[in-house]
Amino acid sequence: MKKHVLLIKEVLVLNSVNRIIMNRLGKIVFGLGIAVCLFSATNSIAQVKTHSSLRAENLEVILVKDIQHISDTTHHTHAHDPHKSSYKILHVNFMLVSSDPSVTGYKSVMMRLIDPHGVDIYDPAAGGGLFNLNGKETPYTFKVSTKLDGQPLKIDFLYNHPKHFRHGLHIIELYVDGLKIGEEHFVIK
Repeated sequence: MKKHVLLIKEVLVLNSVNRIIMNRLGKIVFGLGIAVCLFSATNSIAQVKTHSSLRAENLEVILVKDIQHISDTTHHTHAHDPHKSSYKILHVNFMLVSSDPSVTGYKSVMMRLIDPHGVDIYDPAAGGGLFNLNGKETPYTFKVSTKLDGQPLKIDFLYNHPKHFRHGLHIIELYVDGLKIGEEHFVIK
């Protein structure tokens, strides 16, 4: 019981700290859900090792409302849900840079997308799967396999969410060999 009370107090303190940080950054905190997401994501991130020689640079996140804005001309009508945005497609691009030119060969780059409630967005039919992170199986949202040749390499992820992205803060984490190479956030208002 004491541990439970201490954990609740710790969550409340971290929620306060998260709010102060978010206000200083000029972002809006959308209720307790995001603060809890930040708390849980911060705890999971703190234990993740970063890759010693690979990193993601110039990370760019682009949200698209529907596939028709890319190439498809079919129109689908959806009932309006005030808790969901109209965004369905996430385009993430970045440069994969190696500080060690001897790092070559085939590598898989995994994108892990965490929603505002701290839940991994994971759908095997849309390209998701599981990878080993700190000794436990962790879901990833999308994966791209590529060949490294010691030169910077442009990587693109185009993820079509089977539903819609929810309003709030989303966290994107990028991994190679179970080691983190980059992170980005985006907010849907």
